[in-house]
Amino acid sequence: MPIVDEDNVDSTPLFAKRLTKNFVNNVQGLIIENTITPRLMHIIGVNEYELWLNELEKQVGLPLGRKLAHAASESEELRMINNKPSMPSTIFNKMKKRVAWVNESWELSGLGQFEQMNKKDDEITLIVHNRAHSSFAAGMASAAYEFLTSSRYRFHWSDDGNSESLITLENDSRPIPCAEVTPIPWDDAKLDLEEFDEMHPLTIAYHESSGVWSLDGIRMMCINQDLLLRFEQSVLANLIDKQIPQSNRYKWNDIDDEERAKFWSLVAETSRLRFIARDEMALIAETEHWINAGYRFLTKFGLGAISDVRSVDEQGGVEITLPKMYHPAITVGILTAAWEKSEAREAKCEWSCSKKGHIIKIIGLRTIA
Repeated sequence: MPIVDEDNVDSTPLFAKRLTKNFVNNVQGLIIENTITPRLMHIIGVNEYELWLNELEKQVGLPLGRKLAHAASESEELRMINNKPSMPSTIFNKMKKRVAWVNESWELSGLGQFEQMNKKDDEITLIVHNRAHSSFAAGMASAAYEFLTSSRYRFHWSDDGNSESLITLENDSRPIPCAEVTPIPWDDAKLDLEEFDEMHPLTIAYHESSGVWSLDGIRMMCINQDLLLRFEQSVLANLIDKQIPQSNRYKWNDIDDEERAKFWSLVAETSRLRFIARDEMALIAETEHWINAGYRFLTKFGLGAISDVRSVDEQGGVEITLPKMYHPAITVGILTAAWEKSEAREAKCEWSCSKKGHIIKIIGLRTIA
């Protein structure tokens, strides 16, 4: 039986109000989840994320679903530790109320809804209805059940390829420490909680069903920064001795870790290719037009905001400044693609950062004679 009665789903205006209250759109072009420890969120279409991940797997050269599931599990555990309001501790219907507490957050993030199906001997089966992505569903449902029951489990999952994931849990007696905050491997400006004075991008969200909402008819979901950083860290060991063909396109000045620089190049290239493949117009006739382009391609999705831009050559090259970002590699890939669409030729990009923010320099990959 579903956790949430479909007849009692919030009307769209009330749901959109819940979204804009829970996810603050700040002056730095970021979307911040309103928890004890604020978390940066990236809004992305569910289908678009699937295509993005498929492209990244192609770039890396190995399947990444299992790594993504474990990153999602650790990140979800940390979220529940820092969540507000805290987990219900009532005597009656305790488990039911705790599951509803988890699903309230999943609802706002567009990740579906989970429930326990059965428990037999040492095996527990969970189901995630309306799941956004199977790896997210598996890792997050496992973490949620562990947190609600104060136990540890191994997990594996199957998916119907449409909307539901089944997760099987088996007892794990190993001592596993609680998840801790993942350090951010770059410098940028201090997080500013002042809200952006333009219309919040989630004001027009439409509530489709339990755990599902859309923008302009496209199902969306929210991915927190901590999850992406954990996923990134888990992939680095696979990049040792790997040659990256995109290394001449991207330069990461303030990253000393060679494997991390490789991963960032792969993520940037993936984001560039996905932006090129989408039906996005990038009409940038003057240098100052980049400010509006930044809002359209970055700010609306929580990736950052362009605060300054200047021309660096007579062939369209620009130097773009952003005070803070969700992740530099994603932003670099998108802006490089936007430059290529505008200039109709290939580009290369150089990134650097400091406590004052990020500087992205984009110029032609080849000099025009």
